[in-house]
Amino acid sequence: MNIILFGPPGSGKGTQASNICDNLMIPHLSTGDMLRAAVESGSAVGIKAKKIMEDGGLVSDEIVLSIVKERIANNDCKKGFVLDGFPRTINQAKELEVLLGESQKIEYVLRIKVNEEDILKRLIDRGRSDDKPEIIKNRFKSYNSLTQPLIPFYEERKILSNINGMQEVEKVYEDIKKILGI
Repeated sequence: MNIILFGPPGSGKGTQASNICDNLMIPHLSTGDMLRAAVESGSAVGIKAKKIMEDGGLVSDEIVLSIVKERIANNDCKKGFVLDGFPRTINQAKELEVLLGESQKIEYVLRIKVNEEDILKRLIDRGRSDDKPEIIKNRFKSYNSLTQPLIPFYEERKILSNINGMQEVEKVYEDIKKILGI
């Protein structure tokens, strides 16, 4: 089962991805983790990504797709995977479809919807160093502007499901299990 998980910062994506992966025994593929691993490995792609990230830029679709392609080719992804933080653009979504082909296409896109004001308060209360109101608002803005065009893209394919992320963690996961039929 191949799944994409969308949600703004603080929506519980990581928690739900872990729940799904533990239940289905498939890997959680976070592009952030994959980029950091590529940088640490010193691979050619990692070196390119490191330079861009150090300069504060966004890593190109080409680099991200290369890293995702390499990771999805691993044996542990044969039974499926949960993609978190990817795709972020229509171009990435289209390229992902080409990369996966018919044999391994995305079956579910789960969008965790939350009230941004409530999440802002929750994140500030959490007290992490990168959880300052201005930074969080910028992350919401980025998420919304990048992800919004993907909603109709996946709605057209009839694989998008919206989930109320303002419920208790367990209830969110119950809703996800119903959608996935697990």
